Amino acid sequence: MKLAAKFIPQGVKERAQPGVVRFQSFVRDFEWTWTKAVVLALVLWLVAIGLIGFLPSWWLYFADQKLGWSPCPCPDTLGWAKFKARDLIAIVLFSIPFGGFIMVPYHLQRLRRRLRSESESRPTGGYR
Repeated sequence: MKLAAKFIPQGVKERAQPGVVRFQSFVRDFEWTWTKAVVLALVLWLVAIGLIGFLPSWWLYFADQKLGWSPCPCPDTLGWAKFKARDLIAIVLFSIPFGGFIMVPYHLQRLRRRLRSESESRPTGGYR
């Protein structure tokens, strides 16, 4: 990520700095309660159903009915390529949100530990 930060223009860095500081202080100081966890889980579930379930399904119907990218018995190579492109786009529309729902919480937890100056290792106590 440090390499990617080198390619961001200096003006953009300066303009985004107040938002970055606010975001980092929110991540560092946020404390979970049962209510916050349940509400966030419900919201994330609704978003996941929309992004992982409805969006790829909508794309498949749209490509089939409006664009005509349906499987046909004809030996046309272009029709076969459109059909495979339709499925590939559906896979991407499913995979990016699915990966995001795994990677974003992981990286937020790592950022929170770094901002709180906690070690990456899990604390152990006593004899095991």
